[in-house]
Amino acid sequence: MDKMNQAEFDKYIAQLRSDDSMTYEDGFHSLDTRVDEVLVQLIELEEKETEEDFKSKLVELIGCSIQPEAIELLKKRLSSPFYEVRIWAYSSLCHSESKEGNQIAEEYKVKNPDEEFL
Repeated sequence: MDKMNQAEFDKYIAQLRSDDSMTYEDGFHSLDTRVDEVLVQLIELEEKETEEDFKSKLVELIGCSIQPEAIELLKKRLSSPFYEVRIWAYSSLCHSESKEGNQIAEEYKVKNPDEEFL
């Protein structure tokens, strides 16, 4: 598979922003198997994003990676003021193929028994 170019990345990000569920899914599934290839760009976007819905979509997508940078970002997002961001960070860590990610999720569960989604 060829390396994703900037125009393709921008197209998929625009699809992620769509209110149409099929368009969103097309964008998500165009990126989810290639997350590591564009991880730096996704993290940069996520860190700048202020809107809860799109930020949570980016966290979910970043959660498809087991790279240390992704796990670290997910760990940080467990303390987000945004409920949807926290739930996607936690879910991603729980279901990650990273043992470190799984351990972070378990520690969060133990330390935050009052979290609504646990």
